[in-house]
Amino acid sequence: MVLDMLDSPRKIGMAAGTVAFMFLFPMYFAWMPLADENLVNGGSSGQGEWLVSFSESESIFEESTVLEDGDTHMTEFIVGMEDLGDMEIGFIELVVQCNDNDDPGPGFSDSVEGVSDLLDVEGYSSGHIQDQDAEGTCMGGNGGFTMRWDVTTNYTGESFSIASSQKTIYETWNDNGFGIGVWSATISAEINSAPVVGGFVDSDEDFDIIWRMTTYELVIEESMVEPAE
Repeated sequence: MVLDMLDSPRKIGMAAGTVAFMFLFPMYFAWMPLADENLVNGGSSGQGEWLVSFSESESIFEESTVLEDGDTHMTEFIVGMEDLGDMEIGFIELVVQCNDNDDPGPGFSDSVEGVSDLLDVEGYSSGHIQDQDAEGTCMGGNGGFTMRWDVTTNYTGESFSIASSQKTIYETWNDNGFGIGVWSATISAEINSAPVVGGFVDSDEDFDIIWRMTTYELVIEESMVEPAE
């Protein structure tokens, strides 16, 4: 039977081709995943010199409230997955502004305190995102306070050069799915009214509340300069 299969040059050639195919076919599919991984990692070593930058976008929620002494106000900023698309969260900050410009002078300045409540934010239970508190007076043009959370660790938005693999860069600069949820804070007012005949001057204060979220898309390009050590 075997001799019948090899009784002509044509049959011998076909048999040789079949044997070669049977040998090379599994080797091809074993090699393909390794080739794909090397392409993703930037070559066989996965190393290169890259310029890393951040294409940023900003989302803002603003509201205002008027508070008397001892009054509180709860403010919320909701971040959903649909708000991000393919972007990562760089940071979220809460800015509370006030300007006490109707008191007679020092000693009667209004002030404000704030305490966050981030129990419903992804990353809170792991400790990556933590509650903050802050306070500030309302004197001058920059009265109030600011809280900031770097959802992506050490995020600045500044470009840099680095010798690394693209895979490592992507693994380092991302938000790990943190930041989704309800960002909440409560602000409390302390109003120091100056007594005058017939009543008080400045019995309340206006507060402007600004939630700001900066998101980004990572941009990696081949660097033309030496990376920083």
